[in-house]
Amino acid sequence: MKKVVSYMMTFVLILSLCLNAAPSVNAAQTELKALPEAGQVVSGFKVMEIGNMDIIDSKTVLFEHEKTGAKFIFIQNKDTNRTFDISFKTPAFNDTGVNHILEHITVSGSQKYPMKNVLFTILNQTYSTFINAFTAQNFTTYPVSSLSEDQLLKLAEVYLDCVYHPSVYNDKNIFKREAWRYEMTDSKADLNISGTVYNEMKGALGNITTAAAYNDLKTLFPNSTQSTISGGDPEKVKDLKYEDVIKTHQTYYHPSNSLMVLYGNVDYEKFLKMIDTDYLSKYEKKDIKIEKLKLEPFKKTVEKTYKYPVAAGTNTKNASQIDYCFALESISNEELLGVAILNELIGSNTSALKQEFRDKKLGGDIAVTFNTGLSIPVLTFSAQNTDESKKADFKALVDKYLSNVVKSGFKTDDVDSVIAGELRGLSSITETPNLGVNLSTQMGSFWANLGSPDFYNDMLKNIKSMAAKSGKKYFEGLTERFLINNKNTALVTTVPEAGLAEKQAAEQKKYLSDLKASMSQQQIDAIVKETKTYNEWNSREDNKDVVKSIQAVKISDLPEEVKNYNVKEVKSDGVRLISAEANVGEIESTRLYLDTSAVPADKLHYLKLYTDLLGNLDTKSHTKDELGNLKTRYISGVAFNLSALTDKNYKNYSPVLSASWTGIMGDYDKQIEVVKDILLNTQFNKNTDILNIIKSRISELKMQFTNSPISIQAMRSRSYFSEVYNYLNYSTGLDYYNFLTELEKEISNNPQGVLKELNNIKTLVTNKKNLIITFAGNKKSISRFESTIKNLTDGMSSKDIVKQDYSKLPKPVKREGISVDGTIQYNMLYSTYEKMGTVFSGKYIPIGSVINENYITPKIRFGYGAYDNIVNFGEEGFMLASFRDPNVKETFEVYNGLPEFVKNVDLTQEQLDSYILKSFSDYTVSAGELSGAGTALSYYLMDFKSEDILKILKEIKSVTVQDVKDTASMLENMLKNGAYSTAGSKEKLTENKELYDGIVSVGQEEDSKSDSSITRGEFFKLVLAGAPEPLEIAKQQGLITADKKGNYHENRKLTREELAVFVYKIATLSGVQLPTANPEIADINSSATWSRNAIKALVGFDVIKLDDKGNFNPKGEVTDAYVTDLFNNLNQKLSGK
Repeated sequence: MKKVVSYMMTFVLILSLCLNAAPSVNAAQTELKALPEAGQVVSGFKVMEIGNMDIIDSKTVLFEHEKTGAKFIFIQNKDTNRTFDISFKTPAFNDTGVNHILEHITVSGSQKYPMKNVLFTILNQTYSTFINAFTAQNFTTYPVSSLSEDQLLKLAEVYLDCVYHPSVYNDKNIFKREAWRYEMTDSKADLNISGTVYNEMKGALGNITTAAAYNDLKTLFPNSTQSTISGGDPEKVKDLKYEDVIKTHQTYYHPSNSLMVLYGNVDYEKFLKMIDTDYLSKYEKKDIKIEKLKLEPFKKTVEKTYKYPVAAGTNTKNASQIDYCFALESISNEELLGVAILNELIGSNTSALKQEFRDKKLGGDIAVTFNTGLSIPVLTFSAQNTDESKKADFKALVDKYLSNVVKSGFKTDDVDSVIAGELRGLSSITETPNLGVNLSTQMGSFWANLGSPDFYNDMLKNIKSMAAKSGKKYFEGLTERFLINNKNTALVTTVPEAGLAEKQAAEQKKYLSDLKASMSQQQIDAIVKETKTYNEWNSREDNKDVVKSIQAVKISDLPEEVKNYNVKEVKSDGVRLISAEANVGEIESTRLYLDTSAVPADKLHYLKLYTDLLGNLDTKSHTKDELGNLKTRYISGVAFNLSALTDKNYKNYSPVLSASWTGIMGDYDKQIEVVKDILLNTQFNKNTDILNIIKSRISELKMQFTNSPISIQAMRSRSYFSEVYNYLNYSTGLDYYNFLTELEKEISNNPQGVLKELNNIKTLVTNKKNLIITFAGNKKSISRFESTIKNLTDGMSSKDIVKQDYSKLPKPVKREGISVDGTIQYNMLYSTYEKMGTVFSGKYIPIGSVINENYITPKIRFGYGAYDNIVNFGEEGFMLASFRDPNVKETFEVYNGLPEFVKNVDLTQEQLDSYILKSFSDYTVSAGELSGAGTALSYYLMDFKSEDILKILKEIKSVTVQDVKDTASMLENMLKNGAYSTAGSKEKLTENKELYDGIVSVGQEEDSKSDSSITRGEFFKLVLAGAPEPLEIAKQQGLITADKKGNYHENRKLTREELAVFVYKIATLSGVQLPTANPEIADINSSATWSRNAIKALVGFDVIKLDDKGNFNPKGEVTDAYVTDLFNNLNQKLSGK
């Protein structure tokens, strides 16, 4: 272990040198304001402590407001992207989402700023770089950022007025909009529920990963503030009352319960004076009791199983998630950091746990996660895409692994590599966009959950402490204390149930229908009147003078300047070496572009698989485990991707395989050695390893498509118009997913054929013909790069390339529905500028903000209840999209009205200037120094010059009201020529099928509807999915009975007459009495007498159909698809649908 300690201490020293040259934080050559001394009082705030945040080379000052006890931390450095944040401790006592809803309500308007949508106003009309608010399990936080100190001061003042004096006290419509409301446009209309948070959470809980995480908390922390859905359970949101919101605000939104953070190159005294004079001086100190959760030890691991609703037809085979969770009570900051590193050790791709998980075929993938955003952190082992029957085996696997870790210890190289990787990651922390926001919100989380915001101040000290102790089995000790000896563990299984989504939707519809039926005419008229009143309020414009009072920057103040990087290109043995000089320390970034245009069109999916396999298989020199350690130790974020280089007009493109990484220049020889080994020496000869990776990719892609369908929509919509996007979409998107699902079967039957294809791809792409390599780093590092990179390229051959034709790749249809698991929709309309009859101009960027704030957001978010939307004039085209939207047709109708809106927009130039400010700020926000150099390299390859950027900045500043009106014709062309897309539930897509040219699905129908008949035992596994031992339950409940010899014949094929009896029994057991019927059935006498009543009841209720001749076919066999459809039909009949 001495080697580990030595290496870690050396790396800490290197890290310190890198941090001392942190460019994005300390690049500006300006003097910083002198800091106060300990004990000094500034505007009512007393200096309690002065410290350092070494990881970003900053000074910190902790203040406490003497009158109220409010905490204020100033993080001082030269970063000009300044941040202010205020956080409150807000424990979630139930599932109504009151804290989340209050977050939305506070940023809607205030006493001093009486608007309906303050957040969106300052987001779209001020010189800001970040504005938002977040609610977590135990705290709510409100960060804002700006490149202007004066603007930040105004934004901070707006947010303080919002959190302390929200408009909701005088305007209940804000509650109705953000929480929930009943809606009826007239007395004959259906009764509906809508609300921003109500719909947001329907989408947020619409994936099994999130649902499983909440199930874990319910099981680990029963009946506590940790067990609730802090964002709100849609079924419970409608239980929230206006008075509950007011009471919560009065209880927790008090200075005594607050932490404020100010970050960057700022005159802190201005902020302290404003905060004290305008707000805190008006309050007295208040004792706000928030009890810290104390755990009672469990007698044993608690086991729970929960159902998760998915659409009928969804493939639920091996689609469950099993979570083995550990609650980590009484953990220090150092131990928290230690467990975070332990999490990386256990969860790395090279860990023995992952390998044994794959060997035992326990599921698609295993993930290890560490949630520190709780008052008691939770470490979770997750078996994804698995079967619920494997939970005992999964728990045993983890327990055995942990015991072996404590007994035998972690491998020296594993510990060495993971810690080195964590430390190296810190060296690039200043490259993080909106660093002040990330730090301040995380500090709020640590303060609310762990009692202190000092985690980052102590980080480097704690790393050094761990370095000194790592040779003494430090991480093994953490494993024993917090995992093996843990008395608060849970084994939680979340099981998808096909058809439950439709069943719940039907129940909701019936609930609303029954509720309306129970209402008097007077009550109905009252809701109709409230709906009208709300809509009138929602459409009312805010006072434009309020906006002017918030702005602190004028158009004339905006600088038209572009930061230029020194980019140079040299040729070395035919290879283009392009570098950009960055003002950084030892950190660097490298990217290779290998020409892949020789790969035939019908082999593109093998090319994508090839990139997914790189770095995850054995090479000639190293096993995959050894390779994993080398990557972790020497390289940050090494990635292999299928991509394309385009010109600045996105017309011409070159398909490439990119290999990219960042690291420390002192390790550059090792980095080159590792990447060379992966590219040139990967062995495609072990079909078992490849199959495991295929399974993991299928799992990851399905999760991505389900959790974030907007990404697949964007790619598919663009691909209808663009050759480059069609290439990328076909190669990496849904078509690739479908290819993998088929290949998973093929590799078992024809492994040599698959391995041959991969080796053929390797031959085609490991070629330095047309090779481009880019590098970003300091001047000295560039020289080292140019001489060292030859160690990689000299090992590559140079062969002529026969370019393939990709113009005939299949394209998505123009109007497409994408069926995914979930109950909420994502709608999109996209068009290129060419199809709109124009070309891109910077003028469109502020026009997009005008459209968003004044038309799209009021109608789609505030009117129809979608959670969010996109209005994006990009450099390639224009996109409109809605997030977590309960609607489809209504959203597209709003889009249809867009040309008329801009044609008649009521807007002055002064008002338009507000949108120019925000657009200019977004376009010029500073990136990290290394990131900026990377962008310069991308622009160089596109031939996108500084003059092009300056042209866009001038266009942004010059936009006029007439320009806004003139977009009407291009928007009309968009409606006519654009690509329409909806991703959402199969039921909603079917309802609106006339809108689409085609509907595709992810993991549904074709995967799940088997053509093979099922057995009696398989029937009960299907209908009782999620229950432990479904066949035993069926026996106990008398659903299946034994013959005279005691045999249940569970392996005998299920017949149609047996099906009728089983369904009839299940209905009766569920309290459902099917109507007595005597339909005419031609072959009823061919059925067994014991089945005839059930057959007649189900045929009479129109749940089971007869054939064309009126026959039931009692001895015929059935498939699982038939059973699924039957139960869906039965549910719909029972719900009155």
